[in-house]
Amino acid sequence: MIGLISATAAGAAARDRLAAAWPDRTRVYEGPVGDAVRAAFAQCEQLVCFLATGAVVRLVAPLLSDKAADPGVVCVDEGGRFAVSLVGGHAGGANELALDVGELLGAEPVVTTATDAVGLPGLDTLGLPVEGDVAGVSRALLDGEVVALRAEVAWPLPPLPVAAEGAYTVRLTDRLVEPAEGEVVLRPPSLVVGVGASRGAPAEEVLALVEDALREAGLSAASVAELATVRRQGRGAGPRRGRAAAGRAVPLVT
Repeated sequence: MIGLISATAAGAAARDRLAAAWPDRTRVYEGPVGDAVRAAFAQCEQLVCFLATGAVVRLVAPLLSDKAADPGVVCVDEGGRFAVSLVGGHAGGANELALDVGELLGAEPVVTTATDAVGLPGLDTLGLPVEGDVAGVSRALLDGEVVALRAEVAWPLPPLPVAAEGAYTVRLTDRLVEPAEGEVVLRPPSLVVGVGASRGAPAEEVLALVEDALREAGLSAASVAELATVRRQGRGAGPRRGRAAAGRAVPLVT
């Protein structure tokens, strides 16, 4: 859901245009602006604030906790000339939202994320779980430093300016490893876990066994794409979706 907040008549007019165009995606927040921003920040995946960027910075600054979890925030100015990606450009989807808002309202999208600005794929936008020094390796790519690609799993990636050796590394692996200094680890969904169990086996027990087996095999739960079992087991006990990694659900297939 996208929360819409405005403070003036002009902002409300643009806000209502957006709400009318995206009725199933948006929710209008009325009342005092500070209260509206706080409520939308807690309840929505993204925000579009028809306010000055400085005002929004002051309002959201105390609410920010983690760029991987914070909602994306876009600001539209009073004249409707610009749609500024302010917070959560990648993880929060604010860069893409700024483009969509700009197209709908006839505003110029403003995206200052460095990788987007130069057309370089962001390491945290590849659709793969990512760990390690994302900022440092991204900066090295932007600065033209030599970055090595260490692909332990065959998996497609967009074009990246990488080499065989370098001071920084992009490592593509499903192994249970900790990123080294100057390294980013990408986790491809390359693993399928086969599960067999007696009917009525508790889901928590099955998932705990899966996690233990992965750990003993030296494999990362973040690379599990599916849990697989025979059809009659799928109709019995156990989860329809399993937590192969903390906070991440994967499908159960039969």
